[in-house]
Amino acid sequence: MISPPGTAGALAALYGLEPVPLYSAGATVYDDIAQIDRAEIGDVLRLAQRVGGPVLELACGSGRVTLPLLARGHRVVALDNSAALLRLLSDRLPDVSGARLVEADMTSFELDEAYGLVVLAATSVCLLDSRQRAAAFERVRAHLAADGLFYVSVLDLADRLRAARPVERTSVLVGPRGVTSLFQHFDGRRGVRTTSVLHESVVDGVTTDRAVYISEINMVGSDELVRELGAAGFEVLERRSGPAGEQVQVQLVCGRRR
Repeated sequence: MISPPGTAGALAALYGLEPVPLYSAGATVYDDIAQIDRAEIGDVLRLAQRVGGPVLELACGSGRVTLPLLARGHRVVALDNSAALLRLLSDRLPDVSGARLVEADMTSFELDEAYGLVVLAATSVCLLDSRQRAAAFERVRAHLAADGLFYVSVLDLADRLRAARPVERTSVLVGPRGVTSLFQHFDGRRGVRTTSVLHESVVDGVTTDRAVYISEINMVGSDELVRELGAAGFEVLERRSGPAGEQVQVQLVCGRRR
């Protein structure tokens, strides 16, 4: 397990905490963070309505996008390699739903149908390195219907965050499970962004437990991703950006290259 850089590492050392993976041991804490994020959902719903047919969602997590799709009546295959996150999603499914949950790696899965829409949201493509992204795109193309769409999002970072000297950004969330401090550490030299989460459980005003969770992802820009998608046989049909800032989410809607 990698060690948290920056402030998160100093706090982990101060409290004598060993970091654990965010998407497995820290699944409930990650879920608290993810569920307040409403970005992309409306765009994905509009695409699903447009194409019809089943939806394949990669890196579905605990259902931030999956559940709204199901609520609109879409049939969804939700795939993730975290059993802990899939259990959280399973617990939220209605008694009758059009969902199929699949525990698998998005770089090597094999399913038995073609999909009108494949979704890779929440900039989860950055969890993969360039070789893994190529493998994932090959799997998407193999499972995409002839006229289907592939939706993928990525972050474009300001130059200061991509510089060789590390930059850190911190935010704090107060929720029903306690206080969650989120540290994002940008290391341009290594080309990675490390997310460290210090979660403190609070009961009746007293901190009862602390834990540090960690995840490391790659700093991939939208131009780089467009080139990789082209090499994988995709054509970018739509490209939309969020509000300007240090981290700008870029949404790409792709189809098979004709």
